[in-house]
Amino acid sequence: MSPERKRYHQDHWIRSHDTEKALAAYMDQQGKAYSRVKNAFIREMLGDLEDKTVLDYGCGAGMFLVHAARQGAARVVGVDAEETVLATARHFTRVEGVEPICEFIQADHFPTLGCGMCFDVILIKDVIEHVADDQGLLHAAAGLINPGGVIVVSTQNLLSLNYLLEGTYQWILRGNTSWRGWDPTHLRFYTPMSLNRKLEMAGFTAEAWRSTYIIPHKFPAFPWSKKQFIRIDPLALLDRALGDLFPYNRLGWSVIVKARATSLAPETVPVQA
Repeated sequence: MSPERKRYHQDHWIRSHDTEKALAAYMDQQGKAYSRVKNAFIREMLGDLEDKTVLDYGCGAGMFLVHAARQGAARVVGVDAEETVLATARHFTRVEGVEPICEFIQADHFPTLGCGMCFDVILIKDVIEHVADDQGLLHAAAGLINPGGVIVVSTQNLLSLNYLLEGTYQWILRGNTSWRGWDPTHLRFYTPMSLNRKLEMAGFTAEAWRSTYIIPHKFPAFPWSKKQFIRIDPLALLDRALGDLFPYNRLGWSVIVKARATSLAPETVPVQA
């Protein structure tokens, strides 16, 4: 039996009804060195979006909806399971002046769209590890992407130095076998190999890999410190320098893959999260 999707705690920004505070928390999160490098890689892998149809599944507060709209995409659709998140995304796109270009769908599953509507580009950023039926998610994406279309998926990487260090501490020293990384709502880890197999089963062919947080640079602060973490942000420069080079592009805590749909990508029904 597949595990159920875990929801964030009520005090997390994702569940907040205050869109301004939620957006501020989201932007603070995306402004960290780790996120800045990862987002830059994702923008690079999405490529030229002018006149493209773009779907961001698990769009969060809408950073890549704004990016696609600014790039001149013909259609931009954001999907998320939480209505509060979509409210924040609407607010963000309104502030950035691109709301009329964007569409929003609240759904716990991959949406079904009429008139044979498919997309040229699908982004699934830090979502697949939350979804009970991850293979079904990729099959559903394959059913909504044009032949030759691009899918970009990012997730956390079992094959990373951070997992070796933090995972050993959590799983072995603390006996915390429920640990699934920095986010308590994660259900599983991946390796580049296991993620590639799932993409191939859904009819995608991997074309490029990137990774970030190759060398850990966020550590618990000293007990007497007022800060929760110590961050050595200059180490993120290594991600930018090495994150697109083999084998480092498969060895970061976050791994990102760009894959292309073949003409044989299967048609499937929506997947439940």
